[in-house]
Amino acid sequence: MVLSLLIRIFSLARRYFRSKMKRKTRFPFAFYSLIRIFAAEKGMIMKQVILSLVLTLLAVIALEGCATAEERAARAAEHAARVKVALTERHYKIRVDHMYPTKGGSKSVSSSYSVEVRNDSLFSYLPFFGRAYQVPYGGGKGLNFSERIGSYRESLVNGRRHIEINVKNDEDSYLYVIDVFDNGNSDIVVQAQQRERISYSGEMVFE
Repeated sequence: MVLSLLIRIFSLARRYFRSKMKRKTRFPFAFYSLIRIFAAEKGMIMKQVILSLVLTLLAVIALEGCATAEERAARAAEHAARVKVALTERHYKIRVDHMYPTKGGSKSVSSSYSVEVRNDSLFSYLPFFGRAYQVPYGGGKGLNFSERIGSYRESLVNGRRHIEINVKNDEDSYLYVIDVFDNGNSDIVVQAQQRERISYSGEMVFE
């Protein structure tokens, strides 16, 4: 049906343009005139053609949407695989963007803060906001240090990787609890003996 309508349109257009070109009529004016005549005499056909074109366009858009969804799913699966490999190899870095003190609301932090695990070592570069108990004069190292990991436990809990890291330096003992999701989003809780508990959120980065 659509093909026959398009053939009829083409035939009418060819005859009309030939007659107009003989009179040296400008193309835009000729095309506009054709549309007016065709719309007046073949209004129903024009509506059907427009409807067919609209439906075709919608079908193309739907197909592109499906392809985009498949691409997003493929990228998500690839990213999840990278996260899994990094955790398995114990070589990963989590960049922090928010912190949640025990008292007070959440606070945004610069993208330079992070927690990094490299084999048997923990590299902690985190801001701290809260109460400290027995700490060196001036506040000490806070949560900015690198030390060998005392113990490292990992388990799968509700679709996320749950990690518990015990580490100790010359100022304090710490428990880092890290939850990592397939998309790399991460939650971190730090419990120290001489400081209030504090939490962070961020995402795993690949450099």
